[in-house]
Amino acid sequence: MRIREVVLPAADPAAAAAFHPEAYGSTRVRFDSGPAVCSHFAVNVGQFDAAVAWARGQAELIEEDVPFEAWRARAAYYFDPVGNLVELIARERVPGSELLIEVSEVGLPVAEVGAAVDFLEAELDLPHFSGDRANFSAVGDDHGLFILVPVGRPWLFTDRPASDAPVRVTIEGPAARELRIPGSEHAIEVASN
Repeated sequence: MRIREVVLPAADPAAAAAFHPEAYGSTRVRFDSGPAVCSHFAVNVGQFDAAVAWARGQAELIEEDVPFEAWRARAAYYFDPVGNLVELIARERVPGSELLIEVSEVGLPVAEVGAAVDFLEAELDLPHFSGDRANFSAVGDDHGLFILVPVGRPWLFTDRPASDAPVRVTIEGPAARELRIPGSEHAIEVASN
């Protein structure tokens, strides 16, 4: 799955936009007025050490080098100025020399993880990548994953709860349409490729 754009809620969209690059590789990240919440997204990087050094120049890192052996990846985490949890992740199955390749994960907190997974598998033909379909599931592939967690569950490495504030994600697909994730106000727009 390829993620073209992510739109996250922010109490101060201008501060969020000023902090983030206009695009993370092939993916644009934007911010709309909304509540002050902690949303989560991850960026595939081609040069992990250089990407961590770049992040360290603008934020205090929460975690600097977390191995995810089952995912064949390593990651670093930090907060942006409005409280979003940003992850930089280098995946063995996503080769590339670019510093920032693409947004590869978007957190979608939902009322019931299993129902949301079933919906994404059926409606978008996305494979279940990892997780227990109850407390955590990743759906998609190494280039693009929806991270489904229960509303209120703390994001990994933090005490900040996953919020039900709506997130909008645009992905590439065969036919243009818009979907709402069950148990949430999250919207997925499919843009024909």
